Amino acid sequence: MIDTVFAPKAGHFDIQKKVIASIRQDRLPHAYLFYGPQGSGKEALAIKLAQLLNCEKDALQACNTCGQCSKIERFQHPDVKFILPTPAESNITDKELIEALQEKAQNPYRRIDFSGKNLFIGIDTIRELKLEARFKLYEGKKKIYIISEADTMRTEAANAILKLLEEPPANLMLILTTSNIYKIIPTIKSRCQLMRFKPLSADQIQEIIEKYHPNIDTEKLRLIIRLSGYNIKSAFDFLDMDVLALRETALEFLRKLSLIHRSQELMQIIEPLGRKGSRNEAKLVLWFLLLWFQDVLHLENQNGDELLNYDLKDRVEKFIDYAPNADIQKIVWEIENSIKDLDDVRNFNPVLILTNLAIKLNQRIRA
Repeated sequence: MIDTVFAPKAGHFDIQKKVIASIRQDRLPHAYLFYGPQGSGKEALAIKLAQLLNCEKDALQACNTCGQCSKIERFQHPDVKFILPTPAESNITDKELIEALQEKAQNPYRRIDFSGKNLFIGIDTIRELKLEARFKLYEGKKKIYIISEADTMRTEAANAILKLLEEPPANLMLILTTSNIYKIIPTIKSRCQLMRFKPLSADQIQEIIEKYHPNIDTEKLRLIIRLSGYNIKSAFDFLDMDVLALRETALEFLRKLSLIHRSQELMQIIEPLGRKGSRNEAKLVLWFLLLWFQDVLHLENQNGDELLNYDLKDRVEKFIDYAPNADIQKIVWEIENSIKDLDDVRNFNPVLILTNLAIKLNQRIRA
């Protein structure tokens, strides 16, 4: 395995083998587009690739110890840039941006959160990259520009990066990552070598998380990994919160909406989730509802081994008995639409979104 991959602990060995084959054949592309589900380790592998192409030991494996590898890992290499979506300049300070990049450098698997602000990659950022691309290498072997969540590039930024893709300097490689490849314009996709990422396995996620949390309870971690939907970013998020209490809030919401005549009790759950600053909690409550109904489908299809809420199997079975005619497919569709509504920062009334969802789910459950 060591001879065919450059980052043994990062997973995605099929992709790593293709990269190594391209190096051996002297056919490295000038641009990669890493795409796949959120939390599948695309950014972490992009950083490892940047280390590989600049490693002082000139081997087919990033050593992680030489000066070049160390600087790239700390985001301090002058020839390697990591670009991520941020709020508008008026909504973020230089200190906040530096702290965000430092946090990403410490753990490339973590989510960078700017408190629900509208995030994007703007034209000024890409113009700066284009300007720097003209310069000679400072100290590395290859300039590497990693553009995280490239689907958040505004139209003018996407057009600007397209020109760089059409006429790239010989010493430059672009690595774009996205969880929403359908949002990437076709002309960009056609100029990149596409690499499709699959979700990391539970064992791979566990090994990575234990590197950063060596004393974590193994059984708790396994449950968190399942509840994250095998999304390592979400798994790290969940370690910082009382995620089981939030899951219980989701199930209490489900119980109360099933008895919609108890509207006052339902609103006691909805109103705190609709307060300013609670939008992320509201989205997580709906996420846990999605997992719940996925488990309903698993049990109905006799796939009990695939339960995400495996510790609540008895309660899922009781719900199936309570609502044997529930329209699960439409319920899932309604929840997903509500999550999209909460994701849209232009929607200023989460209480209305959650209340409408409760009414619709009541109808679907009592079908």
